[in-house]
Amino acid sequence: MVSLIVITSTFAQENHKETVAYKQAYNLAVQATIYGWAPVMMDVALELQTDVDAPMNNGQAPINQLGPITRLWDYRDRSYTTPNNDTYYIQGWADLEDQPMVLYIPPVKNRYFIEQILDMYTESVVDLCNATIGEEGGYFILAKRGKAFDNPNYLPVFYSNTRYIWLAGRLGVSASAEDHKIAQQLQKEFRLMPLSEYPNGGVQPVPLVRKGAPKVKFPKGLAWFKRFEKVLLENYLEEDKSITDQFKYIGIGNGQIDELSEVQKEALVQGFADGFEMILHTAQHTNTPVNGWNYEYTAGKYGADYLQRAAINMNSIGLNSPERAMYPKRYFDQNGEVLHGKNVYEITLPKDMQVNQAMGGFWSITMYDAEDRFMVDNAINRYKIGSMTEELEYNTDGSLTIYISYEQPKDPKQLKNWLPAPNTDFMLQARFYEPTEKVVNGEFHLPQLYLTK
Repeated sequence: MVSLIVITSTFAQENHKETVAYKQAYNLAVQATIYGWAPVMMDVALELQTDVDAPMNNGQAPINQLGPITRLWDYRDRSYTTPNNDTYYIQGWADLEDQPMVLYIPPVKNRYFIEQILDMYTESVVDLCNATIGEEGGYFILAKRGKAFDNPNYLPVFYSNTRYIWLAGRLGVSASAEDHKIAQQLQKEFRLMPLSEYPNGGVQPVPLVRKGAPKVKFPKGLAWFKRFEKVLLENYLEEDKSITDQFKYIGIGNGQIDELSEVQKEALVQGFADGFEMILHTAQHTNTPVNGWNYEYTAGKYGADYLQRAAINMNSIGLNSPERAMYPKRYFDQNGEVLHGKNVYEITLPKDMQVNQAMGGFWSITMYDAEDRFMVDNAINRYKIGSMTEELEYNTDGSLTIYISYEQPKDPKQLKNWLPAPNTDFMLQARFYEPTEKVVNGEFHLPQLYLTK
């Protein structure tokens, strides 16, 4: 009888140890998923977009080179979530470990432009645009914080906390074919070069033609944690030591993920799945909801709000700071029901949409599927409606009513103002490029979107 009690007690103790190990690993896995979501997204994008030997016309380019995207992106492009259909991209990725990089921006007059620089945690390094540097352009040094170097000609310097940075450049274009040609020519004049090659380096070669953009393959489960460890070690932040060092208990940061017990590995997989659901739920209700639209007033400056950072980047990787662009989005109608193409919706926008036209500002509302947040194919090749959209029919007071559905409207006016939806759940993302202070400080909001049938 005594031996049976001892055996039972030993079994209970071992069971308890496994339960504690599971709970500990699960808890840390959820925290790691939330903390690491944005940098892993960035690392996947970095690998995808630099995995070429020469610049391509779809935006891919080797590290430390620019890749111009020579058309507006649409449903074919699935490199990262919610790309816009408003601007030509001039993007690239840079490695600042060995020496700083120098970005040359040509004069850009009477046109919206921005070179948004982000670190690997999607913190804003700097926005170089009409509003911050004017129309004359110039040379700008991009360096890793703490690295010493000589600064020729006392160029402006902007520091990144991480080794790698993303240059997410955009050029606004009108609907005319001629303006597209002008923008394509202007793209070629941007240059990125190592500091050692200043001022004449970085001349862009003619990009090779590649149809469409590569499709992202985002890791899941244990593979995600291994990818996170890679990003963490390459872009370690000393100020986050108090949270990231505890991830060593689940093998992240010390190369021991494979050495975890099966119970711990199971906890990591479940922790990732539940962390994903938490981020998705937050993404659908991010920041400040008004009239069914979610306004993200903290984009680009997240501090220690890792859940908000993850959620915003799940929606749209690498958002601009609010002063440069605002991105209200919505997944639900006025009744709180998920938006679906089988229904018909209307929204009437005011005449003054509060963008700074003097700085090239404009606005748009773009359609995306709700699951992956990519644009959707449709019969009229319309992916957004905005101030650059031609042949819209405005109301007599200057307001604009937009009609949203999968089925094509029969009414001619509605057809002119139709934003096609997929025959499934969808989300909408508005964009205010160079918004006025009323948008940034929360005085102006988009009106409600209504389900009409």
